[in-house]
Amino acid sequence: MSFADPQQLVWLAVPVVLVPFAAWAVARAAARRREFFGPQAARLAPRFSRSRRLLRDGLLAGALALLVAALARPEHGQWMREVNLRGVDVLVVLDTSRSMLATDLAPDRLERAKREVRALLDRLRGDRAGLVAFSGDARLVCPLTSDPSSFRVFLDDLDSNSLGRGGTAVGEGLEQALDALEDAAEGARVVVLLTDGEDHDSDPPPDQVAYRALALGIPVHVIAFGTAEGSTIPVRLDDGDTDVVRDQDGQPVISAPNEPLLASITGITGGAFVSAERTPFPMDELWDKRIAVMEGVTRASSLRSEGVNRYQWALVAALAVLSLRTLLPDGRRA
Repeated sequence: MSFADPQQLVWLAVPVVLVPFAAWAVARAAARRREFFGPQAARLAPRFSRSRRLLRDGLLAGALALLVAALARPEHGQWMREVNLRGVDVLVVLDTSRSMLATDLAPDRLERAKREVRALLDRLRGDRAGLVAFSGDARLVCPLTSDPSSFRVFLDDLDSNSLGRGGTAVGEGLEQALDALEDAAEGARVVVLLTDGEDHDSDPPPDQVAYRALALGIPVHVIAFGTAEGSTIPVRLDDGDTDVVRDQDGQPVISAPNEPLLASITGITGGAFVSAERTPFPMDELWDKRIAVMEGVTRASSLRSEGVNRYQWALVAALAVLSLRTLLPDGRRA
């Protein structure tokens, strides 16, 4: 005999405490009887029985203990259940351009985006994830894998210098993701784009790639990083000092997320747009409301041995004990 929910057994403290309290109450009732009736107590209250009162209270405590046991779901015996492991293919497209070093989201946009990707890895159950990094060009860093540990290694190595070409090519990043998902199962494919949306003449343009995603039936969900006010972009100089990126006139460049562009991508593909500035845990929201509800595809099937829930036994025993208690007179009637 075992219990599927053993933490419920802590409520056994209630009937355990009830037993000494009931004994005290019966002793007090007997004392008051003797005090009130004096030497004539046995003749004037002949139906009072201390042992019967204790038995009734003990039966009540036993019934409560059996109800607690039913809550803990006792198991006896085994049965085999077929378990189908289903999942989806998630292609993460991560912006590693220099604008992602802006610090309007602590500690900076890129590190905040990587934190959200790690949150995604913690939720994978039978799912596969792949990683595309892009700045001025795009590269498939990690092909689709069901091993979060290997994915995490590639993710941790990414920084703003991972790709040699500067700029931001959102369209190329999405194109690489669609290429990686083209042979995956239909209806179980999704792209998650993490970027500030600053696009510098992508080839192909993001909206064109979005229409290809629509044709393939692949939704593109977007998490935008950056505040509406924007921020300067820190840069380390050759002499070790720190400055900010400046334009041709020497003025600091202010980087702000291009939300209209990103919203248009999700609008075309049927995805969801989430702002990391306005949503504390954007990846959790995307997963719970969009990705987890996808039908997925069966990855594997197996037989699992499980205990047979016998809570009915405890309930029937509790009802029998309560029925027996009602048959015993309480000795209060004249």
